[in-house]
Amino acid sequence: MTSSLKIGAISGLIAGFVFVIVSEILSIMVLSIGLVEPWARVYYENNTLVNIPLFIFWGVVLGIVYSKIHSLVPGKGVWKGLIYGLLLFVIVTFRIETFMIPYSALLNAVGDLFWGIFVWVAYGLSLGFFYKLLLDKYYPTIEEAKIITYDVKSGLLPGAIAGIMEGITAGFVSVIGHVTGLWGVITGGAIVNTIGFWISQFAAHILLNMIWATVFGAFFALVYHLVPGKKVIKGLFYGLIMFCITSFQLLTWMMVWFANHNLWQLVYPSILDILVYGFDFVVFGLVLGALYRK
Repeated sequence: MTSSLKIGAISGLIAGFVFVIVSEILSIMVLSIGLVEPWARVYYENNTLVNIPLFIFWGVVLGIVYSKIHSLVPGKGVWKGLIYGLLLFVIVTFRIETFMIPYSALLNAVGDLFWGIFVWVAYGLSLGFFYKLLLDKYYPTIEEAKIITYDVKSGLLPGAIAGIMEGITAGFVSVIGHVTGLWGVITGGAIVNTIGFWISQFAAHILLNMIWATVFGAFFALVYHLVPGKKVIKGLFYGLIMFCITSFQLLTWMMVWFANHNLWQLVYPSILDILVYGFDFVVFGLVLGALYRK
C-alpha cells in the first residue's frame, strides 16, 4: 500500500469514528422530533454497537477513495475534505432519497437528509484535517502525480444513454421480482408485490437513473485514467465502483440494522437487492464504457 493510501486509510478510520459520534447524536434528534415513519422506528433505534464497526469500515474505504482522487477535489487542506464530504452527501444520501420519495417515504427522506448533511460534513472535515496533518508530518516533500482528466461534457451524453438503459433494466428486473415475489421495495412498512404498482414506477426509474447516470458520466471523464481496464471493461469497473460507494454501502447499512433487530424477513430481500442493483450498475458501466470517447 502506498503512502497516500495508508494516510487515506488512517484518516478515514479516524473520520469514521467522528461519523459514528455525529450519527448517534443526530439519530437521537431525528427520532425525538419525529422525522421517521412510525413503521421504520423499529430498525432506526438502538444500533450504536453495530454502527461503530459498520461506519468505521466505510470510513476507511471512503478514505482510501479520497486518497486516490485527492488532487481532483477542489480546494486545499480541510476544504478539500469538506467538498468531498458534500459530494458523498449528494451521491449517497441525497441520491437514494430521490428514489425513495416515490415509495411513500417522505418523512424518512426528510429525516435522512437532515441526518445526512451533518454526518457527511463532519466526516469530510475530519478526513480533510487528518489527511493533511498526516501528510505534512510524515511525507512533507511528497508531490502528487498529476491526473489526466477530460472535459466533463464528454461524459454527459454517454452517461445519459447508459442511465436510460440502466433505468429500463431496473424496471424490468424489479417487475420480475414483484411477479415472482422474490424481492420488493419496502413501502409503508411492507413489501409491495403488485405489478400495477411497479408499472407506475417504471417511468420514474428511467428518469431518475438517467439523471444520476448523467452526473456519474461527468465524473467518469475526470477519473478516466484512474479506473483500470480499457473501453468497455473500464466502464464496467467504474460502474461497479460507483455501485460499491452508493447503493451497496447503503444496503449494507440496512442489512446490518435489520439483522440487529432480528428482522430477517427484510434481510433476505436486501441481499437480493444487492444483486439487482449490482446488475443495474453493470449495465450502466458496460454501456458507458462502450459509448464514451475521450
